[in-house]
Formats: sequence, structure tokens, C-alpha cells
Amino acid sequence: MRKTALAILAAFFLTIVSGYAATKPRIAPPPLRIEVITVRPGPHHVWVAGYWKWASVNYVWVASRWVKVKPNKAWVPGNWKLAGSFWAWTPGRWEKINKKK
Repeated sequence: MRKTALAILAAFFLTIVSGYAATKPRIAPPPLRIEVITVRPGPHHVWVAGYWKWASVNYVWVASRWVKVKPNKAWVPGNWKLAGSFWAWTPGRWEKINKKK
């Protein structure tokens, strides 16, 4: 009975710890990779640079790519920032372009 209780407690603890580690990396992402910009598929495409994504216990590279431009919007790339003792990812996003009057 005691071994079962300890096993359940250990499983619970590992679940909590692994979930915590999965969402909050303590190590900085590696340097960005240098990628070759391929031929633009059309005039209405913008290059989205690759980035490191946190995947539970380590970083994985998400490759650069061309995406279709959204009307009246500009692409703002994502970035990693140190937030206390953890690294936080702000994803890339489309922002409205302010037109001058």
C-alpha cells in the first residue's frame, strides 16, 4: 500500500514538474539560423523569418517561409525575452498600418 501511494505521489510530482518545464524554458534559445531567402512566389508575399520554438524540454527550429500579405497590415516578427528566470516567447503577428493623412 505504501509503495503504491509513493508511486502515485511520484507520478503526480513528475506530471506537475514536466508541465511546468514545458511552458517555461530556463535556458536561452540558440542563435538564429542563417537561411537562404528563396524566390518570392508573388508580389503579395512577405518573408517570415525562422525562429526557435520551445518543445517541452528543448528548442526546435521552425523554418522561414513566404506568407501572403494581409491587406493594410505589416508582419512583426516574434521574439524571445528574459522574464525573471524564464524565457518568454512573443509570437509574430500582423499589425495594422497607420496611413498618414
